Amino acid sequence: MKSVRSGRSVMEKNEKKSDLEATPHPRIYYYPGCSLMSTARDLGDSLFQMARLVGSWLEELNDWNCCGASPAHSVNQNYALLLAGRNLVLAERQGIRDLFVICPSCFVRLRTAEKTLIAEPDKNDLLEEAVGKRYQGSVRLRFFLEVGSASQMNVFREAVINPLKGLKGVLYFGCLLTRPEWITGFDVLPYEDELRSFVEALGVETLDWGYGKQCCGAHLALTKPDHVDTLVDRIRDHARRVGANCMISFCPLCQVNMELRGKNSEPLPVFYVSELIGMACRLPRTEKWIRKHLVDPRELLAEHNLL
Repeated sequence: MKSVRSGRSVMEKNEKKSDLEATPHPRIYYYPGCSLMSTARDLGDSLFQMARLVGSWLEELNDWNCCGASPAHSVNQNYALLLAGRNLVLAERQGIRDLFVICPSCFVRLRTAEKTLIAEPDKNDLLEEAVGKRYQGSVRLRFFLEVGSASQMNVFREAVINPLKGLKGVLYFGCLLTRPEWITGFDVLPYEDELRSFVEALGVETLDWGYGKQCCGAHLALTKPDHVDTLVDRIRDHARRVGANCMISFCPLCQVNMELRGKNSEPLPVFYVSELIGMACRLPRTEKWIRKHLVDPRELLAEHNLL
């Protein structure tokens, strides 16, 4: 999967102000993480189409590696630190000021490494020994929800030609964005009302519920699948109780668990917000994205004449 590029090197944009602050339609540097290359390709493809719609460039961190989420830090914390730390050093070498991270799990691992390397010089010594350079702390890690400015959101609103009437969804943020906040530094609260309003502008009816930040079990799906089934059943059951016919996720791992796990509740399609934009704005290859879902949403979409 190729990122959208304009042909200039990353180093040419090593300015005092970040691209995000300096231009109305910036070049956005991002860390994709492993899921965007595999189970969450639909998220990646839809995000790239979103960027094209507002005239932004997406530039992938060159030569990135897995951040270690999440088994690595459970096995060897130093190895996990080096995996994540190498990406931070790469971003500094490439002159990146703002590095957007798409997966909440990756975001937590990179933020943990950042804080550790700054606070513990001996850990930075290990990184220098492994990759030949210390981390200087010049990269600002940001979660992808922060990329949407008011002007960009208005572009999406104005581009809606296929209002998603008939979709009744609940916003599911998952738990990693809100805990531990001393690590993430990210508070989802300022974005909740704005995202709800934005999703409703696409034609989706959003429903109130109390499980938007409940844990889906994350990587325990590999080691304790029965436990994750119980968590997913409970979340999905409450979504059904408030009348939802779909869920809206912001995390690749949450999306997979919500569609794949659970034994005693009826599955629901789980869309990324970028996919909703794609459908509402009739962006190219939309049907290709939705075919990748483990819970096929096409019957629901066809029922409401949205395909």
